[in-house]
Amino acid sequence: MLEKMELEFFTAFESLHLDFSPGVNLFIGANGTGKTHLLKLLYVALSTQREERKRESLERKLANVFLPQGKRLGRLAHRLKGGVTCKVHIIREGKLLDFHFTNHSQQRLKGYENHWDAGHSAVYIPVKEMLADAPGLLSLYNERQLHLEEIYPDIVQKAFLPPLKGRPSARRRELLELLQQIMAGKVMREGEQFFLKDERGELEFSLVAEGLRKIALLWLLIQNGTLLNGATLFWDEPEANLNPCLLKELVKILLHLQREGVQIFIATHSYVLLQLFELQATDEDKVRFYSFKRDASGRIISEESQWYQDVQDNAIGQAYDDLYNQKLAQLGL
Repeated sequence: MLEKMELEFFTAFESLHLDFSPGVNLFIGANGTGKTHLLKLLYVALSTQREERKRESLERKLANVFLPQGKRLGRLAHRLKGGVTCKVHIIREGKLLDFHFTNHSQQRLKGYENHWDAGHSAVYIPVKEMLADAPGLLSLYNERQLHLEEIYPDIVQKAFLPPLKGRPSARRRELLELLQQIMAGKVMREGEQFFLKDERGELEFSLVAEGLRKIALLWLLIQNGTLLNGATLFWDEPEANLNPCLLKELVKILLHLQREGVQIFIATHSYVLLQLFELQATDEDKVRFYSFKRDASGRIISEESQWYQDVQDNAIGQAYDDLYNQKLAQLGL
Protein backbone atom coordinates (compact mmCIF):
# COMPACT_ATOMS: atom_id res chain seq x y z
CA MET A 1 0.00 0.00 0.00
CA LEU A 2 1.09 3.55 -0.69
CA GLU A 3 1.51 5.37 2.63
CA LYS A 4 3.00 8.81 2.08
CA MET A 5 4.14 11.24 -0.59
CA GLU A 6 6.21 14.41 -0.38
CA LEU A 7 6.78 16.67 -3.38
CA GLU A 8 8.85 19.76 -3.99
CA PHE A 9 8.45 21.79 -7.18
CA PHE A 10 6.63 19.10 -9.16
CA THR A 11 4.37 20.51 -11.91
CA ALA A 12 1.71 22.67 -10.21
CA PHE A 13 3.05 22.11 -6.68
CA GLU A 14 5.71 24.05 -4.81
CA SER A 15 5.45 21.80 -1.77
CA LEU A 16 3.07 18.99 -0.84
CA HIS A 17 2.86 16.36 1.89
CA LEU A 18 0.13 13.69 1.86
CA ASP A 19 -0.55 10.70 4.11
CA PHE A 20 -2.67 8.11 2.33
CA SER A 21 -5.48 5.85 3.46
CA PRO A 22 -5.01 2.12 2.70
CA GLY A 23 -8.61 2.19 1.41
CA VAL A 24 -10.21 4.95 -0.69
CA ASN A 25 -8.48 8.31 -1.29
CA LEU A 26 -10.66 11.03 -2.86
CA PHE A 27 -9.01 14.09 -4.44
CA ILE A 28 -11.20 17.17 -4.88
CA GLY A 29 -10.46 20.70 -6.02
CA ALA A 30 -10.92 23.21 -8.82
CA ASN A 31 -9.47 22.62 -12.28
CA GLY A 32 -5.73 23.19 -12.38
CA THR A 33 -5.00 22.19 -8.78
CA GLY A 34 -2.97 19.12 -9.76
CA LYS A 35 -5.30 16.21 -8.94
CA THR A 36 -4.71 14.30 -12.18
CA HIS A 37 -0.96 14.94 -11.96
CA LEU A 38 -0.90 13.23 -8.57
CA LEU A 39 -2.78 10.20 -9.89
CA LYS A 40 -0.41 9.92 -12.85
CA LEU A 41 2.73 10.30 -10.74
CA LEU A 42 1.69 7.59 -8.30
CA TYR A 43 0.65 5.33 -11.17
CA VAL A 44 4.00 5.81 -12.92
CA ALA A 45 5.88 5.03 -9.70
CA LEU A 46 3.97 1.78 -9.13
CA SER A 47 3.70 0.57 -12.72
CA THR A 48 7.47 0.45 -13.29
CA GLN A 49 8.37 -1.71 -10.27
CA ARG A 50 8.15 -5.03 -12.12
CA GLU A 51 10.66 -3.93 -14.75
CA GLU A 52 14.24 -5.21 -14.60
CA ARG A 53 15.81 -1.78 -15.21
CA LYS A 54 13.61 0.24 -12.88
CA ARG A 55 15.33 3.60 -13.19
CA GLU A 56 15.23 3.62 -17.00
CA SER A 57 11.64 2.38 -16.91
CA LEU A 58 10.65 5.19 -14.56
CA GLU A 59 12.29 7.81 -16.78
CA ARG A 60 10.56 6.45 -19.86
CA LYS A 61 7.18 6.09 -18.13
CA LEU A 62 7.25 9.64 -16.76
CA ALA A 63 7.87 10.97 -20.25
CA ASN A 64 5.27 8.74 -21.93
CA VAL A 65 2.49 9.38 -19.42
CA PHE A 66 2.96 13.14 -18.94
CA LEU A 67 4.18 13.85 -22.52
CA PRO A 68 6.34 16.91 -21.81
CA GLN A 69 7.62 18.59 -24.98
CA GLY A 70 10.54 16.67 -26.42
CA LYS A 71 10.14 14.06 -23.62
CA ARG A 72 12.19 16.44 -21.44
CA LEU A 73 11.64 15.58 -17.79
CA GLY A 74 12.77 19.06 -16.77
CA ARG A 75 9.49 20.44 -18.11
CA LEU A 76 7.72 18.63 -15.25
CA ALA A 77 9.44 20.92 -12.75
CA HIS A 78 7.42 23.76 -11.24
CA ARG A 79 7.70 26.91 -13.34
CA LEU A 80 9.77 29.54 -11.54
CA LYS A 81 12.48 31.94 -12.65
CA GLY A 82 15.97 30.51 -12.32
CA GLY A 83 16.98 26.96 -11.46
CA VAL A 84 14.49 24.61 -9.85
CA THR A 85 15.03 21.11 -8.43
CA CYS A 86 11.99 18.85 -8.38
CA LYS A 87 12.00 16.22 -5.61
CA VAL A 88 9.68 13.21 -5.30
CA HIS A 89 9.60 11.10 -2.14
CA ILE A 90 7.08 8.22 -1.87
CA ILE A 91 6.74 5.65 0.93
CA ARG A 92 5.15 2.27 0.18
CA GLU A 93 4.90 -0.41 2.87
CA GLY A 94 7.59 1.39 4.86
CA LYS A 95 10.04 1.50 1.94
CA LEU A 96 11.30 4.52 0.03
CA LEU A 97 11.23 5.57 -3.60
CA ASP A 98 13.09 8.84 -4.06
CA PHE A 99 14.18 10.74 -7.17
CA HIS A 100 14.82 14.28 -8.32
CA PHE A 101 15.61 16.29 -11.43
CA THR A 102 16.05 19.94 -12.36
CA ASN A 103 14.17 22.14 -14.79
CA HIS A 104 17.16 21.69 -17.14
CA SER A 105 17.03 17.87 -17.10
CA GLN A 106 16.53 16.03 -20.37
CA GLN A 107 15.56 12.33 -20.36
CA ARG A 108 17.53 11.35 -17.26
CA LEU A 109 16.77 11.66 -13.55
CA LYS A 110 19.48 13.41 -11.54
CA GLY A 111 19.04 11.19 -8.50
CA TYR A 112 17.32 7.87 -7.87
CA GLU A 113 16.87 5.61 -4.83
CA ASN A 114 14.44 2.68 -4.82
CA HIS A 115 13.84 0.13 -2.05
CA TRP A 116 10.41 -1.06 -3.22
CA ASP A 117 9.54 -4.68 -3.93
CA ALA A 118 7.86 -5.57 -7.23
CA GLY A 119 4.38 -5.46 -5.72
CA HIS A 120 1.02 -6.00 -7.37
CA SER A 121 -0.66 -4.43 -10.39
CA ALA A 122 -1.44 -0.74 -10.79
CA VAL A 123 -4.42 0.32 -12.92
CA TYR A 124 -5.16 3.80 -14.25
CA ILE A 125 -8.65 4.44 -15.66
CA PRO A 126 -8.63 7.76 -17.55
CA VAL A 127 -11.58 10.09 -18.03
CA LYS A 128 -12.02 8.98 -21.63
CA GLU A 129 -13.19 5.39 -22.00
CA MET A 130 -11.01 3.48 -24.50
CA LEU A 131 -12.55 0.04 -25.06
CA ALA A 132 -14.53 1.17 -28.11
CA ASP A 133 -11.22 2.32 -29.65
CA ALA A 134 -9.31 -0.84 -28.69
CA PRO A 135 -9.13 -2.58 -32.12
CA GLY A 136 -5.68 -1.88 -33.58
CA LEU A 137 -4.68 0.62 -30.88
CA LEU A 138 -1.84 -1.40 -29.32
CA SER A 139 -0.18 -2.34 -32.61
CA LEU A 140 -0.48 1.25 -33.83
CA TYR A 141 1.01 2.62 -30.60
CA ASN A 142 3.88 0.13 -30.62
CA GLU A 143 4.79 0.70 -34.27
CA ARG A 144 4.20 4.43 -34.79
CA GLN A 145 5.17 7.72 -33.19
CA LEU A 146 1.89 8.80 -31.59
CA HIS A 147 1.36 11.76 -29.29
CA LEU A 148 -0.83 9.70 -26.97
CA GLU A 149 -0.56 9.42 -23.21
CA GLU A 150 0.53 5.90 -22.35
CA ILE A 151 -2.31 5.51 -19.85
CA TYR A 152 -4.58 4.74 -22.84
CA PRO A 153 -2.73 1.75 -24.35
CA ASP A 154 -1.98 0.59 -20.79
CA ILE A 155 -5.64 0.25 -19.85
CA VAL A 156 -6.51 -1.44 -23.15
CA GLN A 157 -3.71 -3.96 -22.59
CA LYS A 158 -5.06 -4.77 -19.12
CA ALA A 159 -8.59 -5.16 -20.49
CA PHE A 160 -7.27 -7.70 -23.03
CA LEU A 161 -5.93 -10.03 -20.32
CA PRO A 162 -7.78 -13.40 -20.27
CA PRO A 163 -9.77 -14.48 -17.20
CA LEU A 164 -7.99 -16.14 -14.30
CA LYS A 165 -8.05 -19.91 -14.10
CA GLY A 166 -10.29 -21.56 -11.55
CA ARG A 167 -13.56 -20.58 -9.96
CA PRO A 168 -13.81 -16.97 -8.72
CA SER A 169 -14.17 -16.41 -4.98
CA ALA A 170 -17.66 -15.78 -3.60
CA ARG A 171 -16.91 -12.06 -3.12
CA ARG A 172 -15.55 -11.77 -6.65
CA ARG A 173 -18.62 -13.53 -8.09
CA GLU A 174 -20.83 -11.14 -6.13
CA LEU A 175 -19.09 -8.12 -7.65
CA LEU A 176 -19.21 -9.55 -11.17
CA GLU A 177 -22.91 -10.33 -10.86
CA LEU A 178 -23.66 -6.83 -9.57
CA LEU A 179 -21.80 -5.29 -12.51
CA GLN A 180 -23.64 -7.57 -14.94
CA GLN A 181 -26.95 -6.40 -13.49
CA ILE A 182 -25.95 -2.77 -14.07
CA MET A 183 -24.90 -3.51 -17.67
CA ALA A 184 -27.88 -5.83 -18.22
CA GLY A 185 -25.46 -8.19 -19.95
CA LYS A 186 -22.00 -9.70 -20.09
CA VAL A 187 -18.83 -8.54 -21.87
CA MET A 188 -17.57 -10.64 -24.78
CA ARG A 189 -14.46 -10.22 -26.96
CA GLU A 190 -13.80 -11.29 -30.52
CA GLY A 191 -10.21 -10.56 -31.47
CA GLU A 192 -9.61 -7.00 -30.28
CA GLN A 193 -13.26 -5.91 -30.39
CA PHE A 194 -15.51 -5.86 -27.33
CA PHE A 195 -19.25 -6.59 -27.30
CA LEU A 196 -22.01 -6.35 -24.73
CA LYS A 197 -24.06 -9.54 -24.88
CA ASP A 198 -27.63 -9.53 -23.56
CA GLU A 199 -30.82 -11.44 -24.28
CA ARG A 200 -31.21 -9.61 -27.60
CA GLY A 201 -27.76 -10.50 -28.91
CA GLU A 202 -24.30 -8.89 -29.11
CA LEU A 203 -23.82 -5.12 -29.39
CA GLU A 204 -20.39 -3.78 -30.35
CA PHE A 205 -18.93 -1.32 -27.85
CA SER A 206 -18.95 1.55 -30.35
CA LEU A 207 -22.77 1.39 -30.04
CA VAL A 208 -22.85 1.04 -26.24
CA ALA A 209 -23.23 4.10 -24.00
CA GLU A 210 -19.86 5.31 -22.71
CA GLY A 211 -21.00 5.16 -19.08
CA LEU A 212 -21.86 1.48 -19.45
CA ARG A 213 -18.50 0.85 -21.13
CA LYS A 214 -16.85 2.15 -17.95
CA ILE A 215 -18.82 -0.37 -15.91
CA ALA A 216 -17.82 -3.04 -18.44
CA LEU A 217 -14.14 -2.14 -18.00
CA LEU A 218 -14.44 -2.59 -14.24
CA TRP A 219 -16.08 -6.00 -14.86
CA LEU A 220 -13.16 -7.05 -17.09
CA LEU A 221 -10.52 -5.94 -14.57
CA ILE A 222 -12.18 -7.90 -11.77
CA GLN A 223 -12.79 -10.95 -13.97
CA ASN A 224 -9.20 -11.17 -15.22
CA GLY A 225 -7.71 -10.70 -11.75
CA THR A 226 -6.13 -7.29 -12.34
CA LEU A 227 -8.07 -5.85 -9.41
CA LEU A 228 -7.28 -8.30 -6.63
CA ASN A 229 -5.91 -7.95 -3.10
CA GLY A 230 -2.82 -5.73 -3.20
CA ALA A 231 -3.66 -3.94 -6.46
CA THR A 232 -3.93 -0.16 -6.72
CA LEU A 233 -6.66 1.56 -8.74
CA PHE A 234 -6.34 5.14 -9.99
CA TRP A 235 -9.56 6.53 -11.48
CA ASP A 236 -9.86 10.01 -12.95
CA GLU A 237 -13.44 11.32 -12.78
CA PRO A 238 -15.37 8.03 -12.61
CA GLU A 239 -18.58 10.06 -12.73
CA ALA A 240 -17.91 11.28 -16.29
CA ASN A 241 -20.61 10.09 -18.74
CA LEU A 242 -22.18 7.98 -16.00
CA ASN A 243 -25.82 8.51 -15.04
CA PRO A 244 -25.97 9.78 -11.42
CA CYS A 245 -28.42 6.95 -10.66
CA LEU A 246 -25.58 4.47 -11.25
CA LEU A 247 -23.13 6.24 -8.94
CA LYS A 248 -24.73 4.61 -5.90
CA GLU A 249 -23.93 1.15 -7.29
CA LEU A 250 -20.45 2.22 -8.39
CA VAL A 251 -19.59 3.46 -4.89
CA LYS A 252 -20.87 0.18 -3.44
CA ILE A 253 -18.53 -1.74 -5.77
CA LEU A 254 -15.52 0.46 -4.99
CA LEU A 255 -16.07 0.06 -1.25
CA HIS A 256 -16.25 -3.72 -1.79
CA LEU A 257 -12.93 -3.59 -3.65
CA GLN A 258 -11.16 -1.71 -0.85
CA ARG A 259 -12.48 -4.28 1.63
CA GLU A 260 -10.82 -6.90 -0.57
CA GLY A 261 -7.46 -5.10 -0.24
CA VAL A 262 -7.48 -2.84 -3.31
CA GLN A 263 -6.15 0.66 -2.58
CA ILE A 264 -8.10 3.28 -4.56
CA PHE A 265 -7.28 6.84 -5.64
CA ILE A 266 -10.02 8.95 -7.25
CA ALA A 267 -10.04 12.50 -8.64
CA THR A 268 -13.57 13.84 -8.85
CA HIS A 269 -15.75 16.90 -9.37
CA SER A 270 -18.93 15.09 -8.30
CA TYR A 271 -20.73 16.23 -5.15
CA VAL A 272 -23.01 13.17 -5.44
CA LEU A 273 -20.06 10.75 -5.55
CA LEU A 274 -18.47 12.32 -2.47
CA GLN A 275 -21.71 12.24 -0.50
CA LEU A 276 -22.33 8.61 -1.47
CA PHE A 277 -18.93 7.57 -0.15
CA GLU A 278 -19.67 9.30 3.14
CA LEU A 279 -23.16 7.77 3.36
CA GLN A 280 -22.24 4.21 2.36
CA ALA A 281 -18.91 3.80 4.17
CA THR A 282 -19.04 1.80 7.39
CA ASP A 283 -16.84 2.30 10.44
CA GLU A 284 -14.54 -0.44 9.10
CA ASP A 285 -14.08 1.25 5.71
CA LYS A 286 -11.05 3.47 5.27
CA VAL A 287 -12.02 6.57 3.29
CA ARG A 288 -10.14 9.87 3.24
CA PHE A 289 -10.90 13.16 1.49
CA TYR A 290 -8.22 15.54 0.17
CA SER A 291 -9.05 19.08 -0.92
CA PHE A 292 -6.66 21.11 -3.08
CA LYS A 293 -6.93 24.87 -3.54
CA ARG A 294 -4.79 27.93 -4.18
CA ASP A 295 -3.98 30.31 -1.35
CA ALA A 296 -3.76 34.10 -1.65
CA SER A 297 -0.28 33.85 -3.19
CA GLY A 298 -1.39 31.31 -5.81
CA ARG A 299 0.33 28.32 -4.18
CA ILE A 300 -1.59 25.04 -4.10
CA ILE A 301 -2.27 23.87 -0.57
CA SER A 302 -4.04 20.73 0.65
CA GLU A 303 -6.36 19.73 3.44
CA GLU A 304 -7.37 16.20 4.37
CA SER A 305 -10.14 14.73 6.48
CA GLN A 306 -11.89 11.43 7.17
CA TRP A 307 -15.25 13.15 6.56
CA TYR A 308 -16.28 15.17 3.52
CA GLN A 309 -18.38 17.52 5.68
CA ASP A 310 -15.22 18.51 7.59
CA VAL A 311 -13.34 19.64 4.46
CA GLN A 312 -13.32 23.43 4.49
CA ASP A 313 -13.59 25.76 1.48
CA ASN A 314 -13.66 23.06 -1.19
CA ALA A 315 -14.63 24.08 -4.71
CA ILE A 316 -17.40 21.50 -5.12
CA GLY A 317 -19.17 22.39 -1.88
CA GLN A 318 -18.87 26.10 -2.63
CA ALA A 319 -20.43 25.66 -6.08
CA TYR A 320 -23.43 23.83 -4.62
CA ASP A 321 -23.82 26.39 -1.83
CA ASP A 322 -23.81 29.20 -4.40
CA LEU A 323 -26.42 27.40 -6.50
CA TYR A 324 -28.62 26.86 -3.44
CA ASN A 325 -28.35 30.52 -2.43
CA GLN A 326 -29.21 31.65 -5.97
CA LYS A 327 -32.31 29.47 -5.91
CA LEU A 328 -33.37 30.92 -2.56
CA ALA A 329 -32.87 34.45 -3.90
CA GLN A 330 -34.93 33.60 -6.99
CA LEU A 331 -37.77 32.44 -4.74
CA GLY A 332 -37.43 35.59 -2.62
CA LEU A 333 -36.43 33.67 0.48
